[in-house]
Amino acid sequence: MKIVKGKRLVTGFLAVMLFLAASSVFAVAAEPVRTRLPNGMTVIIEEEHTAPVVAIEMWVRVGSADETDNIAGISHVFEHMLFKGTKKRKLGEIAGAVEEVGGEINAYTSFDNTVYHLAVPSRHFPTGLDIISDAIQNSAFDPGELKKELEVVLEEIRMNEDNPGRSLYKAVLSSSYEAHPYRRPVIGFEDTVRTFTRERILEFFRKWYIPNNMTLVIVGDVPADEALKSVKAQFSNFRKGKDLHRPRPVEPPQRALKARIVSKEVKEAQLGLAFHIPELRSGDTYSIDVLAGILGGGASSRLTKRLKIDESVVHSVSAYAMSLKDPGLLFITAALEAKNAGKALKESIREIMRLGYEGPNPDELEKVKLNIGSEFIYGRETMQGIAGKLGHYESAGVGLAYEKEYLEGIRNVTAGDVRQAVLRYLAPEGMTAVMLTPKAEQGVMTADSLAGLLKTSFAEAEKEYLRAGEKEDGVTKVMLDNGTTLIVKEAHANQTVAFYAAFPGGLRYETPGDNGVGNFMAAMLTRGTGKRTREEIAKETEALAGGVGGFSGWNTTGVSAQFLSNYFDKGLEIFADVLLNPSFPDDEREKTRNDVLASIKSQEDSLPSYTFKLLYRALFKDHPYGMPVLGTEETVKRITREDLARHHRAFFNPKGMVFVIAGDVRSEYALQKVKALFRDFKAAGAPIKGPQWEERQDRIRTTGDVREKAQTNIGIGFQGVIIGTPESYAMRVLNEILSGQSGRLFVELRDKESLAYSLSAFSREAADPGVFGVYIASAPEKKDAAIKGVLRELKRMTEERATDDEMRRARNSLIGGYEIGLQEVSSQASDMANNELFGLGYGFSKVFPEKIGAVTTEDVLQAARKYITLDAYTISVVGPDGAKGRE
Repeated sequence: MKIVKGKRLVTGFLAVMLFLAASSVFAVAAEPVRTRLPNGMTVIIEEEHTAPVVAIEMWVRVGSADETDNIAGISHVFEHMLFKGTKKRKLGEIAGAVEEVGGEINAYTSFDNTVYHLAVPSRHFPTGLDIISDAIQNSAFDPGELKKELEVVLEEIRMNEDNPGRSLYKAVLSSSYEAHPYRRPVIGFEDTVRTFTRERILEFFRKWYIPNNMTLVIVGDVPADEALKSVKAQFSNFRKGKDLHRPRPVEPPQRALKARIVSKEVKEAQLGLAFHIPELRSGDTYSIDVLAGILGGGASSRLTKRLKIDESVVHSVSAYAMSLKDPGLLFITAALEAKNAGKALKESIREIMRLGYEGPNPDELEKVKLNIGSEFIYGRETMQGIAGKLGHYESAGVGLAYEKEYLEGIRNVTAGDVRQAVLRYLAPEGMTAVMLTPKAEQGVMTADSLAGLLKTSFAEAEKEYLRAGEKEDGVTKVMLDNGTTLIVKEAHANQTVAFYAAFPGGLRYETPGDNGVGNFMAAMLTRGTGKRTREEIAKETEALAGGVGGFSGWNTTGVSAQFLSNYFDKGLEIFADVLLNPSFPDDEREKTRNDVLASIKSQEDSLPSYTFKLLYRALFKDHPYGMPVLGTEETVKRITREDLARHHRAFFNPKGMVFVIAGDVRSEYALQKVKALFRDFKAAGAPIKGPQWEERQDRIRTTGDVREKAQTNIGIGFQGVIIGTPESYAMRVLNEILSGQSGRLFVELRDKESLAYSLSAFSREAADPGVFGVYIASAPEKKDAAIKGVLRELKRMTEERATDDEMRRARNSLIGGYEIGLQEVSSQASDMANNELFGLGYGFSKVFPEKIGAVTTEDVLQAARKYITLDAYTISVVGPDGAKGRE
């Protein structure tokens, strides 16, 4: 199932585990404790002691669908204001208090809910609970801050207009719904947002922010009885209010196909098909979720196979169900060349109708059921994932017991159920089609021709299939004989296992002549081996509820994978086959080349990515880091099979490999299996050495591009540090002082001056000197002020010592964020492998807190003076007033 959370589509239920007879691979979760306080607030607490982390979420049952047209977006604006200060915490102090203890805080708005969530190390649970309680009950809603935040929200609205995917989603919703408020974007509109006053915000607060309209969810390493006692104390003076929910307008049945063309300044066309489906509580939800998975739920799904692999008419395609409190939509979306839209639409309809008339085969039906269930298991790896699921169950009105209902419902879905769901809900008269086209190609398809094509495709497919008739912490480290370093970490709390094999490689070893070969090679690893085709790899992997893929970044290359631990043997065998025996088949090579070329083209539609592409090219002028990881159109077009095979032989060298296995497996057993599978993996030569680069920039370089967009994107970069050097820890602390919602940049440039919605400092360490810098996206008329403000704050870092509070917040935020980020075994595997590869040692996670804790204010000041060179940096400006590259 998919639900809308805030401004993006995310997995609503993180799927759900399945009970597959007596041999089920899924474990039953412990029952959470649910309590209703005297004031009407619902409290849900689940103890989970697998990590020293606690997640706290407040679910308020009000979202954009509870608004009227004249106040569209007020729920989202209110979300922005809640953490802007209270009676006892001034502006910035809420985020500062969370980051000071190493936690994370954020919020989002959806159609049906507004959610405030934070995660902190469990030893700081009292602080986290106090912050949520204080913000919910005592927010100040300062009129000056409201004025500034409205500017920030307007920037966010403009930013969304520049995003092709969000533009498509907005157009699909507004076209699919006529009466129901789901037709409006959660974020609202510029003309409504501009009207909001403090009085209107307070009226909204008094109406909806009452305890009997809220659910507090606590999941993590805390005793439930003590947590509940603390909750009662924190909310003892919070008074019940009148429930003002009213029935929402009912969407009338759609009686005819709708078609719409939207033309924008984009490089890649987007296609969206939507079908009306019932609300979450409907008994058809289970079969709808299964049919969405069969159509577009993975690399071996029907639409991916037909449109991307067989016909090569899309760059990507997916299908998912948006099941909500009220009737939702089933989406099919694709990115493609506009000229291929006709073929893609026709083949999509054929696959939909084929599923409706023939039904799924037994293997794909069970595969999708398994994958839906596995998402639930993976979702339980973090406290945040568990809390989000519980909050949604309760707030959607289906109750915590819905989990068992859903599990049973998925398990019982038959091929006939899927067929009936397709024929009932995926009919042409209930369909809305929207195509987002580049302005340069807007004549390729009109709304009338789009509608006509779809109607014809449905009619032809129906005739075809009617003619055909109905068809039914222990860690072990060893050095293998071939020179490979094998590390196995046992972690038995969850039934998952991750593999991560890393080699020195990536962009650092490329030249202008072969730029992109590493990324191309990594993408080809799962496109066929000596004994498996691409389709067979996808089918076998998804049948195991897992995933495998190659990677190639700045400094490393390799293969990663994750599976349910019950399938360790089979998963490891597939992993080894992909790593050792890629065949680089001709047909898949050309498909991959087209995918990479499409990605290079679409990258220009992401203005932040394009801004950084130009920034790195100018900053790393004579070093490979200045080239794009994807390569260029020219270099990618001339890469041959021999280039890929040569690159694989050169860099996939056992003497340079670090292989980490982390998860629910015994180390002795893992070692035995790895030795057997990798016994013939021999070195083809000595590991290749990378370049050496110590050039210091001696002047200001300016680059950029003119783009007629709603925002100007700015990147400012300085030469950074090498991984693991003493200065790297000081630079991390420096970066954290500038970053975060209570960091200097956010407070000074966003909160006080309203210069941008999006801004951040970044420090990218690398095997050679990396990059430190700042990114900010602002309105074009604020560009000069934004650049001036960034440089002013950077200059302050070189002149003033950080305060004790800033140092404490930065250290705790870095350490806490690192700990929270290592909850999943896949994260642990990659962290251990990279630390070992770069000479830090696989156990670096245990010394990281000491390294950060030892950084002093003098260390930060000296690092700032060395790396923030205000007379020698690179600036990239992309937007309506972007600067063309000039040095």
